[in-house]
Amino acid sequence: MTRPRRHLPGQVVAITRRCFDRTFYLRPDGTMNAIALYVFANAAQTYDIKIHALVVMSNHIHLIITDVKGRRSEFMRDAMCLITKARNEDLGRKDYLWEGGSYRETLLLDRDALERKLLYTWLNPAAANLVERAHQWPGAIILPCDWGTSIDIPKPDVYFGRKSPELARFTPQPPPGFDASSLDTLTAHFEALLADAEDDLITTRENENRQVLGVEKVLATRPLSKPKTASRRSKINPRFASRNAALLVAAIARHRAFLTAYDHERQRWLKGKKRVEFPCGTVWLRRNSPVKCRDPDAPEAGMACTM
Repeated sequence: MTRPRRHLPGQVVAITRRCFDRTFYLRPDGTMNAIALYVFANAAQTYDIKIHALVVMSNHIHLIITDVKGRRSEFMRDAMCLITKARNEDLGRKDYLWEGGSYRETLLLDRDALERKLLYTWLNPAAANLVERAHQWPGAIILPCDWGTSIDIPKPDVYFGRKSPELARFTPQPPPGFDASSLDTLTAHFEALLADAEDDLITTRENENRQVLGVEKVLATRPLSKPKTASRRSKINPRFASRNAALLVAAIARHRAFLTAYDHERQRWLKGKKRVEFPCGTVWLRRNSPVKCRDPDAPEAGMACTM
């Protein structure tokens, strides 16, 4: 049994989901881009998710979101399922698309962690030596220049039936914690940070005499192929992100207390005890069983209102 997740309204989270066996099922093309944007737009509207950044790489995705109502588990469930069905129909296959287990998430505890994760997400195509700059990536991507602008995505030509809306509309939102800045100022700030980071990557690449693959070769990659190199992905999956040691210690302590309380109440619930009250943030049982959960405590680090 997997350990329970603790999802609270207002948490700011970095999410990653990888394809099975690192296969390039999500390789950019017109259909794949339309599927990803259409699905995420509809799911974000359904579950009240604010999307701040998105990059759909050839074999994994990155998202930075604010989970307004604590429903990102349902958001990811629906989005991953629909992307699988639509892309499989497009590729003429019937099998797993995503790696085993669930998506990975990291709670961003403060503004510094949020800035670093946003840059990490946008820099993925450049850091992988696929293109020089993020805006050149031919796959689905949401950058600072997209914040505050409504995007209309027509229904893809595969899988989605007559009951699916003909048009999905959503508006990428700037990240929390910058209320004192105008949208133009905030956009310019992050575009400058991104450009500086891209310049550093370009300089490093030139010094090491490495080349980018380029858009043409990215688009020519076969969707059923996979990397020839061994995976360098770390097995460490940080649950929280912050350089502030006190914030990290407090977040870990809250999570441990949540697990302890959850296990205690679950054992009582399995024994048929009455007046069982699960800790706030319980996801699966709250959604699938008529259980009561405690109300949220005061806002804590990692929530949009505390950024």
